[in-house]
Amino acid sequence: MLRPNIHVARRLHKYLLYGWIENLDTVRHIPLGKFWGIPVSITPIIWLSPFLFLALGMLQNSSASKNFPVIFYFALVYLIGVEITTLFHQFGHILGGKLVGSPMDELLLTATRGVNIYHGDQSRLPSYVHLGRALGGPIFNLLVAGVLYLMLPLVERGFVFDLLVSLAATNLFFGVGSFLPLPSIDGWVIWREVLQNARASFVRRTT
Repeated sequence: MLRPNIHVARRLHKYLLYGWIENLDTVRHIPLGKFWGIPVSITPIIWLSPFLFLALGMLQNSSASKNFPVIFYFALVYLIGVEITTLFHQFGHILGGKLVGSPMDELLLTATRGVNIYHGDQSRLPSYVHLGRALGGPIFNLLVAGVLYLMLPLVERGFVFDLLVSLAATNLFFGVGSFLPLPSIDGWVIWREVLQNARASFVRRTT
């Protein structure tokens, strides 16, 4: 019977299941400044982000071409698209929080995903606050994707066109994917609030 590697087990943490390399409970927050009044921080290994997404882009494009320069080119376009889309997503969350009067207390940018940090007891906040904050990111991504797809017929083929295609696709993916009811995904909060409101409305109608 194989014995587990205790040293490896100690280095692992629960956030790996949700796509974060860093342990969000212990990682150092390096202040980067403020955006729209929101403190923005980064982790010490955020520099890994472009390497990770470049490798993912090369893996995705390797099945479509055997030409390394072509694979690298489209992987680079994919990397830029993902990084910009991530910023769009986080801007949407900040905008959503501002609109409902309860923005995040800090935005932490990690090697893979952004983290919206809220201090204090969030369970006492009304449902529309949770919905507004959670919907901001995916809705903004979907709006950006729609605008970019409308722009594509107006742009000549080339790097700019390829970048717009990448941005449109990644924004659409982020927008739709964020509605999945999975832990750590916006959809987890969105559908929780929708179902709670529907249940409360049903109870009121039947009593």
